[in-house]
Amino acid sequence: MSTRIGVLAEGPIDHALIAPIIRQIATKRAQFTWPVDPADAAEWLKLRPRGHGGVWLAVQKAIRVLQEEEFPYSFIIILLDRRTKAIQGKIRRLISGRDRFVLAVAQEEIEAWWLGDRPSTLSWLRFDAAPGNTRYAKPGYQAERDKEPKKTLTELTQESPNPEIDRNYGEGNLDLARDFADFWEGRVNLPEIEGQCPKRFQPFCHDTTEAFRRAKTSEGRLL
Repeated sequence: MSTRIGVLAEGPIDHALIAPIIRQIATKRAQFTWPVDPADAAEWLKLRPRGHGGVWLAVQKAIRVLQEEEFPYSFIIILLDRRTKAIQGKIRRLISGRDRFVLAVAQEEIEAWWLGDRPSTLSWLRFDAAPGNTRYAKPGYQAERDKEPKKTLTELTQESPNPEIDRNYGEGNLDLARDFADFWEGRVNLPEIEGQCPKRFQPFCHDTTEAFRRAKTSEGRLL
């Protein structure tokens, strides 16, 4: 059977950043080396239409598939941000009692989880400490309370001495997100992100761990 994990999210930046997090949760929390086979992956399920409405329609379709035919995913992660409160409620009711779905909610945007791993972020940027003129350097900074995580990343990328970072993050730069995700692979500091994003990341981490554990068999494979 497949060990693919489906990811329902609004865009490719969400998918790029969540993939290394999923693998680290499998390894460090569920004690499971994933993917099992090279062909398995965290697969981004593209939405039609885009946006929150597209996520809602995609969840409905996935549930119909689960009921009517062979389900091609071990489980599906649904990734939203806090501004989707109405949709969150509808989705929670729709997936209630269905253990092959995990609802993930980033307090602002998934970039808050990126910034929540401070050691990895600073290492990628090649800083020993955040420059004093950035929001990231403010005393008591907590990623989950950052109202504009993209702006924080823009400030940091503007100041970075890393020669490979040749542009600013702006409203969301997919190339930079992918570059960081490649750097992040195997380095994701889950306790650090949980400390920086306790309200939203901790429940996601717990629920994803449990989804991996439920899917494991005695041979260490996913159903």
